Amino acid sequence: MPNEVDMNKLREEAARRAREMQARAHIPPPRKPPKEPPRQEPPPPEPSPPPAPAPAPKGEPGLLDAFFQDKERTIILALLLLLSGDEKNHELLFALLFLLL
Repeated sequence: MPNEVDMNKLREEAARRAREMQARAHIPPPRKPPKEPPRQEPPPPEPSPPPAPAPAPKGEPGLLDAFFQDKERTIILALLLLLSGDEKNHELLFALLFLLL
């Protein structure tokens, strides 16, 4: 076990090395941000036409819309995605796919 003198030598050596490393390190000065060009005030906005009526909803929802209809389907899809990388759970994946039907 090192005695007290050896421990002091080790501490002094570590402090000396730290000072040397700090002296060798070259820290670049912080960069100054580029000067921004003077801002010009935008022209006043022209009066906008009256808002158009909202478009009619689509008649048939898309394939992805059908999957995200409710929270249960979304959770099942998330489970399928998480478990798809696991090669051991084929039965579980098929069961989850069946629940989506």
